[in-house]
Amino acid sequence: MLVPPDHAGHHRALAVFAAVLATSAWAGAAGLIVGFLGLGPEVESRLPFASPVFGGLALIAVVAVPMSILAVLAWRGDPRTGDAAVACGVLQVGWIVVELLFIRELSFFHPLYVVIGLVLIFVGRRIRRSVGSGSWS
Repeated sequence: MLVPPDHAGHHRALAVFAAVLATSAWAGAAGLIVGFLGLGPEVESRLPFASPVFGGLALIAVVAVPMSILAVLAWRGDPRTGDAAVACGVLQVGWIVVELLFIRELSFFHPLYVVIGLVLIFVGRRIRRSVGSGSWS
């Protein structure tokens, strides 16, 4: 198993990984909302409502909050961890696809975060299979 649980069924490595991703999303959202992460006028004009604030709030809703929840569930060894990891992976990949449709510029981070999303889906499915939960396994 890629992310084996410890003696109590906790997935500490996944929890730390999700916490790092959540922190990154919270920081990115703060940068967009406060304005210290400028995208440039051309890219900002392509955002919904031409608003980096809206983009930051969307990043919080779609990535930061779900990844934060995943981190807590995985740390606690919650049986919903596998399902949450799959959901976060799908949201992560979806976020990147939608982001690319809006900003129409590719950076190194886009394929990286797609791979991260796919890894979360894979790990989540492995966890679900190991605990016998979910019908997608």
